[in-house]
Amino acid sequence: IARPRAGQEEVLEVNSGIAIEIVVDRSSSMGAQFKSNAGSITRLGAAKESLSEFVFGNQKSLTGRENDLIGLITFSRYADTILPLTLSHGSLKGFLDTIVLSEQGGSEDGTAIGDAIALAAARLSTAEKDLANKFGDTKQDYSNDYEIESKIIILLTDGRNTAGNRTPLEAAELAKKWDITIYAIGI
Repeated sequence: IARPRAGQEEVLEVNSGIAIEIVVDRSSSMGAQFKSNAGSITRLGAAKESLSEFVFGNQKSLTGRENDLIGLITFSRYADTILPLTLSHGSLKGFLDTIVLSEQGGSEDGTAIGDAIALAAARLSTAEKDLANKFGDTKQDYSNDYEIESKIIILLTDGRNTAGNRTPLEAAELAKKWDITIYAIGI
């Protein structure tokens, strides 16, 4: 048992990628059912499955996003950061499982798209500073450890803005100011 043994270890060194904030609508309307190849599924269920394939790959055409920083924000009437930007994508699966619909007609039901985009843009605007803090030395040049090539927001929603303090257009102007691209996907 104690004899010398040869081993093989694979180390993946990641030093650049895209910073991606995934923004998911969890308003009650996302509970609507529709038909898919796998049978009947809710809009939220379809969004969660698609996000999982996007981040982790699907053994077919999608290879996954292992080199990219991924963050998760959900919203209905209010936007919440569920997972800050991270390269540890394993935790994302657990967080996706915890996303539930807001109660129809409840105090949290609504669709605050503008607030959710603004929160995602704010998180991305401070990504370099957050990386410097993660590497422990705010005076250190973080780009020696990880370089952010670009910043994007992926918005998954089925509705129009019905709540919140900011309109989607105001939030998009913030994103534009910070050089962040928004991809809106209607479900």
